[in-house]
Amino acid sequence: MNAVAPTPLAEPLDDYLREVVQTLHAAVNQGIRRAAEDPSAATRQIADCEEILHVIMTGDVSAWVGGA
Repeated sequence: MNAVAPTPLAEPLDDYLREVVQTLHAAVNQGIRRAAEDPSAATRQIADCEEILHVIMTGDVSAWVGGA
């Protein structure tokens, strides 16, 4: 079986997406903690999650990794 060499874009894209997942995870955790106390207090974290997911779904990879 032949191994496929990673493209030059693979490492910066992996780094970017790792940061995105960590940021999304933090926003979700904050939102859950705040929602447990007061559901309306989680509005900002929900908006942050929506924004992060919108960026990912747009899929502008070259913008994410600096035009690589």
